[in-house]
Amino acid sequence: MGSGQAEDRFLMDRHDTVGIDLVAMCVNDIVVAGAKPLSCSITSHLTPRPEKMAAGRGIVKGCVERMLPHRWRNAEMPGFYKEGEYDVAGFVVGIVENMQLIDGSTSPWATS
Repeated sequence: MGSGQAEDRFLMDRHDTVGIDLVAMCVNDIVVAGAKPLSCSITSHLTPRPEKMAAGRGIVKGCVERMLPHRWRNAEMPGFYKEGEYDVAGFVVGIVENMQLIDGSTSPWATS
């Protein structure tokens, strides 16, 4: 997730959709190539504070809503983030048949 989006979460004090957005962006990145998402892996740097726990619930909700098996790893990094800050990162694994791959090569705007 971009730093601007993360800053918005803090300004709006809205943390429960962070994980949902992260999973959606990862899924979108592979769906546009014709792939079917298979699983999701998320790493977070959260500590037990209310806003951070809301972010964690959003991560799980994002994976469950898309019926993706997921692995969520929380990494403690004392002293790295300022008080009240956190970070999340993730990726989605998908599969696509070679003949179904959308690579843009047949686009009228494709360059040789």
